[in-house]
Amino acid sequence: MGRKQSEERSGGRRLNIGLVVANVEDDFSNKICKGAMRAAEMTDANLFVFPAKYLDRREDELADVKQAYEYQYNALIDYANAVTIDMILICLSSIGYLSTKERCDEVLARFGEIPVMLIAQTKEGYSSIVYDNRAGLSDAVRYLIRDKKRTRIGMLTGSRDNMDANERLEIYREVLEEEGIKYDERLVCRTNYSSACEKAVESFLAQNPDVEALVCANDAIAQGAYKVLKQQKREIGREILVTGFDDIDDAVRMDPQLATVRADAEILGHRAMMEACRMLTEKQDAEPLKPEQFTVKTSFILRESASGQMDLDHVNREYLEEYRQRLKMMLDMNHSLNIVNRDTLMFGADNVRNYAKILDVFHVSAVHDYYLYLFKTPRTYLPGKRFKTPEEIYLRAYRNGDEVKELLRIDQRIKFRHMYANPYLPMERKTFVMIDIYSREQQYGIMMCDLPYEYLHYLEAMCYQISIAVKMKELFSVQEELLAEKEDMLRKLEQENLVLDHISNKDELTGICNRRGFFAKAAKLLGQKESAGKRVAAVYADLNYLKQINDRFGHEEGDFSLKKCAAALESALGSRGVAGRIGGDEFAGLLVLEENEKAEDIRIRMKEYLNGINESAGKRYPVMASLGMIEQRVTEELQLKELLERADDLLYEEKKKKGPFIVREDAGV
Repeated sequence: MGRKQSEERSGGRRLNIGLVVANVEDDFSNKICKGAMRAAEMTDANLFVFPAKYLDRREDELADVKQAYEYQYNALIDYANAVTIDMILICLSSIGYLSTKERCDEVLARFGEIPVMLIAQTKEGYSSIVYDNRAGLSDAVRYLIRDKKRTRIGMLTGSRDNMDANERLEIYREVLEEEGIKYDERLVCRTNYSSACEKAVESFLAQNPDVEALVCANDAIAQGAYKVLKQQKREIGREILVTGFDDIDDAVRMDPQLATVRADAEILGHRAMMEACRMLTEKQDAEPLKPEQFTVKTSFILRESASGQMDLDHVNREYLEEYRQRLKMMLDMNHSLNIVNRDTLMFGADNVRNYAKILDVFHVSAVHDYYLYLFKTPRTYLPGKRFKTPEEIYLRAYRNGDEVKELLRIDQRIKFRHMYANPYLPMERKTFVMIDIYSREQQYGIMMCDLPYEYLHYLEAMCYQISIAVKMKELFSVQEELLAEKEDMLRKLEQENLVLDHISNKDELTGICNRRGFFAKAAKLLGQKESAGKRVAAVYADLNYLKQINDRFGHEEGDFSLKKCAAALESALGSRGVAGRIGGDEFAGLLVLEENEKAEDIRIRMKEYLNGINESAGKRYPVMASLGMIEQRVTEELQLKELLERADDLLYEEKKKKGPFIVREDAGV
């Protein structure tokens, strides 16, 4: 279908097709993209790829806790729900392989009136394209029975909610019965539909030690089975035979090579795109799009895991050149991303309002067009919740080739429904891949770029890089705002003469002297004529357990404790002494002693005061302090700083003796 036809169908514009896939690092999704991208070029249609990864991945017991925020990619599903998308192609069976049927149905319902074609799955009322699994899988099971004379054949498949798993199990069952072998439920293992199935396989083999062959519902399960069989030192391809399904790239690199059913995902993606464009082109405007169903054939690929014979020469011929090309592209892309890393580190406060600078940094030779769509403010997206796109989004900047342009602020606002059809997009046909921009629970938007198929493996790295760049920009922006607020505040303080209050001698929280006030008053006390020759007591005090009080009961209770400690010290010193708060939870005091008075009396008075507080306040925690005290005669040579340092040393020793933090259960707070 040419461009003219496409534009006639869509009212003078090119068709826009959305492709929602799982992780493009996985072979199936990767090949779906490859086929769809190739077909998009042939049909002259725009293709928008949404790599949404997996629903409910965090709820899976085998999920990596370090990937706690991987669910953020699911937000891309809602980006596909735009009226300027003419049809959605979605690999829902792979995106939702850990989810329930109800959850997957809810996702489908989001697209409303937008036509949807399911890939590798069928559902009443929807167009679909699926594998004809029967031919390839039937041949695999028959080969094990007829050619290899195996009768104890196990089946490793997915959960009962997985349609692919159920269909392949039914084919396995039918072939066994056709070949005169009674179906045995005990030879079926329901497991995780991925390589993370080792525990289930171990249990299955322990219950069925005489199993002669394993039919795996996909190649990923076969990879997990390989690990278990090798640990048990069972010779694959001779003692026990194994077959898979999908023919992923790694199938021929496994040791031994995996016999599998070739379900060519590239053909699936290509056919889905071609049929979608045909359906849209043939559709009459007044008529709703009628669902259609399509199939792609599968075939059994015999390799060593089932035959016991290696075909290494064929593997070398088929993949050596591909390895070389991949290695070159990998080196080129690694170099490009290293440059991106370097330039991102150069970001500074001068880049705060320069969105074009972000795209200027992302200069990857293989990518020509970038579009940076961001929300006005970050949007919180929590696990288990549905992400809802806003009415509007902001096209902060875009790049076409070497030209980077930042729109005027009045032009940046774009209706969400026009994200994929606005005047700033290129006239020529494009395949755009959506890159999610997020940090922890915060969604910032997306970057849309024409990333070629060969570089899809770098999509995740680019996601992290653009997210870091946008996050840094936000932090610099916040910093700039704080600095502006600080300058404004200082100007107001000067205008209103509040600077004097700011540097006063009083501690705002406790009401006693602050550090500056304490040293001024203490120095004055020591310098008085009446103090000469008398004994002076210096006190260094530390409120115990402040961190525990703050953490467990809140900062208001921490403030209460600080106030009471200050009051206790001030009371213990009396009107003749000076008390001050000189740090967070540190206090100091100075008292010229009377003839029969001792420094230890201060400790006793302060302890009595705090005991009274603890008895009357009804708190579940104690307000306690450690004290270091020293006495010395007042002479001309006496230095206040040295006196307090010695008291501090004694405090350090005293703090070693304090007991554990004890919380009472019978008090108010």
